Amino acid sequence: MKEPVYRIIENDIKKMLETRQLKQGDLVPSEKDLKEKYDVSRMTVRQALNNLVNEGYLYRHKGKGTFVNQTKIEKRIHGLLGFTEDMRRMNRKVSNKIITIDVIKSDDEISAKLFINKGDEVYLVKRIRYANDIPVLYEELYAPKMIFSNLNKEIMLGSFYQYIEHELNLKIDYTIQNIEAKLATDKIAEYLEVTNGSPILYITLNTFLDNNRPFEYVKSYYRGDQYRLVQHAIR
Repeated sequence: MKEPVYRIIENDIKKMLETRQLKQGDLVPSEKDLKEKYDVSRMTVRQALNNLVNEGYLYRHKGKGTFVNQTKIEKRIHGLLGFTEDMRRMNRKVSNKIITIDVIKSDDEISAKLFINKGDEVYLVKRIRYANDIPVLYEELYAPKMIFSNLNKEIMLGSFYQYIEHELNLKIDYTIQNIEAKLATDKIAEYLEVTNGSPILYITLNTFLDNNRPFEYVKSYYRGDQYRLVQHAIR
């Protein structure tokens, strides 16, 4: 049985990776170039590239093209580091884009997570977080207004954890994480600049101060082609 052309394209690109003709961060040939080289439809080329993206070999940068993937970001689930601290550990440039900062009334879910009464005011911060200019994380952060009197754009463009510890002199103690594998919906795909249905890691964080008071509940959506989970386990 004849091998499908999209598989031939995939295998050729993999060989280029193995032989270092393409290296980390390199721009791969465009869909137009591959279409002409293999004399196939753009849909066939796109299928090959999509498969390589889903397998983690490549990643897309909106408006710039498709690139050879960098080493995946390690999300350590046995420690408590903020995103900024994680990126600095890996020598990656950090930036944030604030979508909205609103004050809302807490519902049953948020009230239970933050140990507050239903209807109490909480901040809802929606932001996209970038590593080396690649959007790798979209998060929705809920924080009780009774703890934070004035969460603003300037604070949330930086490290929230550093603000808590160095500006408010509060001590962060522990977090409870829940991790799921999901597929990106339209909104999440748009924020993370991936195709609809791309694999993502969905992690919720409920983080506490040293007085056992929760100060945040966060719904986080991580790009599956940019992250891997690492856990240190001891018997």
